[in-house]
Amino acid sequence: MKKFLLLFLTLVSGCAMIDPSIEVSRTLNQMNQAYKDKNIEQFMSFIGSDYDGKRDELRIAVENDFAGFSDVDYRTSVFQTLIDPQTGVYRASVYYFRSAKSPRYGVDNQSGETVLTFEKNEDGLKLIEMPDPGLYGLIIP
Repeated sequence: MKKFLLLFLTLVSGCAMIDPSIEVSRTLNQMNQAYKDKNIEQFMSFIGSDYDGKRDELRIAVENDFAGFSDVDYRTSVFQTLIDPQTGVYRASVYYFRSAKSPRYGVDNQSGETVLTFEKNEDGLKLIEMPDPGLYGLIIP
């Protein structure tokens, strides 16, 4: 009976864990949708208060994107996520494809790989670091 109980608890605890790459994918999908919908408040709700790239500058850059592009489409695919055991910080390697349409300059398609850093709090994952050039906020103030 003890072996059965131990096996049951092991299975239940294993099922309760969420793959960190899935967590990051969900967060990025929500960020991408908010960006596409030009919903700055929703988009910024996924940016940590201690964002490394100056949160206010990112907000202005994203608002500039909303004004300067008639349409922006993001597709992201997380292929690896590591969690620092000491800090709990998520580092996600992400492939992306971005298509930005501007009435003035035409279409700009970019794809590549980047590493995004998130912290987790009671509201979910929050972006705290993004390398330059940023994945979001193309029109920098």
